[in-house]
Amino acid sequence: MPTFEIQVVTPEKIVFSGEATSAIVPASDGYLGLLAHHAPLLSALGQGTLTVRTPEGTHEWKIRGGLLEVHGNVASVLTDELFEV
Repeated sequence: MPTFEIQVVTPEKIVFSGEATSAIVPASDGYLGLLAHHAPLLSALGQGTLTVRTPEGTHEWKIRGGLLEVHGNVASVLTDELFEV
């Protein structure tokens, strides 16, 4: 399955950086699904569960607000509040 690079970042640290097969991101107006080679996108984030699926397994975090940028097969999730599920 094709992959893309994803980074999950808070002001304190890079929480996750690696290859993903898919991601489900809580946008301000509903959830967004990301796959490899997604169209460029910039979106405000809402509150909910961020799910990142990798070839090795699934990672989940609760987030509250932030920003999602997708460009050039790289997704960046920037958030102030993140809690591991």
